[in-house]
Amino acid sequence: MSDRRGFLRAASTLALAPAFASARAEAAAEEREPKSFSHALILAGGGARGAYEAGVVAGLVRRAGVSDGQVLAPYGLVCGTSIGAINAWFVATGQYAALAHAWKTLATSNIIQLKSKYVTLDHPHAFIAVRIRAALRLATGLTKNESGIARSDVVLDWMKQHIDPTLPVLVPLVWAVTNLTTQSPEYFYRVPPALTGVMPSAIQRAFRLTLGPSAVIREASDDMLHQALFASAAVPVVFDPVAMTMADGTTGTYVDGGIASNASIRFANAIAKAIDVVFVDPRSRSEHYANAIDIVIGSYETMQRQILETEMRDVYFESTGKRAVLGLGPAVAHRIERESKFMDTIVRDVPSSELAYLRPKQMLPVGFASFDEQDKIDASIAIGDADSAGGFTPYSESGFRL
Repeated sequence: MSDRRGFLRAASTLALAPAFASARAEAAAEEREPKSFSHALILAGGGARGAYEAGVVAGLVRRAGVSDGQVLAPYGLVCGTSIGAINAWFVATGQYAALAHAWKTLATSNIIQLKSKYVTLDHPHAFIAVRIRAALRLATGLTKNESGIARSDVVLDWMKQHIDPTLPVLVPLVWAVTNLTTQSPEYFYRVPPALTGVMPSAIQRAFRLTLGPSAVIREASDDMLHQALFASAAVPVVFDPVAMTMADGTTGTYVDGGIASNASIRFANAIAKAIDVVFVDPRSRSEHYANAIDIVIGSYETMQRQILETEMRDVYFESTGKRAVLGLGPAVAHRIERESKFMDTIVRDVPSSELAYLRPKQMLPVGFASFDEQDKIDASIAIGDADSAGGFTPYSESGFRL
């Protein structure tokens, strides 16, 4: 809980500084409408399709006229999950050229490698008997002592080359993980060194309402940054779960944040007045599944899409409902608050955000696991860059469907 309070204290500073200098009426309004950051950028998960997000960021950076080391206006908060968490780190630290370089050279990095005993499964020149034995080892291992088929160390080595934990973030960065030990979502964060302050009770209430009373928010220290980011992208069965020990001595086993929250919409909703979400899949799609792994990934993505759609709708209707009540005027709003404890909670504590999104109009050339196909990665980057020129689409309950 101390980690959570620490983040919330830091999160409140940016918007609360003007409130401290405002009249008492404005301070009271801030307490009723607790928002710390005016605008949040959310980068969803999606494997190698995260190349689209890199293209979107490149387009936004160019049109905003910012350079490396500068904040990507208007965003005062960046959130991500899975590959979106890794992309979000580059954005939060202002490393736009490094983000572009990382994706432009990704295929040569060979970051997805099967464990040695399963390599023959993917080798076109292996004898059929060898491939059968490898398949049997895999089937046996996954039911006994094997928890993943790909090498985690290769991805961690890539992160060590491209992500410097000593580099401070320019704006707060938040990413989602899934704690298998407790079977619950958790959030890691990094904040700029200068962020300090006193957390108002309104922001505490907003987090309790949007994330739940047992939500865990932890600061990712320098020595655990790579593991915490990798945990957000550790797709079950593909990678081994990530075991981590926290500063308070608690331990946990972590996997892909997309299981619980493929885009941290709920988190951003508590502290941002406007939320822009980048998805990597179009509204309509048709998938072909060639093998069991494809089916597992397809089922996994279906679950993620439904969770995302529910989060978007919930935030939209809650925000719309609150604005409708407040739009009735102060006298009516106060009367509703007095007469209904439920409505009092909505008017006082439920956060309100404007939602918008950006996503490709059709399936991207690159697949979920196609980290070794540079031509398709480059094409997806170009699509994201071009799409960013059209801006984000405001959410509507009738026009949005994942």
